[in-house]
Amino acid sequence: MILLVDDDPDSRALTRTFLEHEGYSVFSSGDAERAVQIFRSVPQIDLVVTDLYMPGRSGMELGLELKALRRELPVLLISGGSLDGEQEAGLKTEGWSFLAKPFRLTELLATVHRILAPVEARRWREAKQGVGVEKLLPGRD
Repeated sequence: MILLVDDDPDSRALTRTFLEHEGYSVFSSGDAERAVQIFRSVPQIDLVVTDLYMPGRSGMELGLELKALRRELPVLLISGGSLDGEQEAGLKTEGWSFLAKPFRLTELLATVHRILAPVEARRWREAKQGVGVEKLLPGRD
């Protein structure tokens, strides 16, 4: 599951539609405040894709807040603006990815696949080993 956060409604709608067409479940928000609410209520979110520059809290601030709740959470920052030196350093420190707007949808998909590959591989191994099956079969102990 992906949490998509972008204050531009057209960009958000297009990106969400594309990711859903590619088989991903997507929750979306136009601001960081709502995104935090969604994240707290949907623990299955595997990736946050967020615009860097938004009114209120930036995507960087949002990513840091969400990573404080779940340290291993991957974050993909997207932006039509360029990164300054401090932002680039922050990305590297956190291990986050960056995609400059306008991007081709194929670039987005390749980046999302790369980021989520370890998560999907872990889930496949767990399912193969029977780990986590109780989550798939509610009511079974």
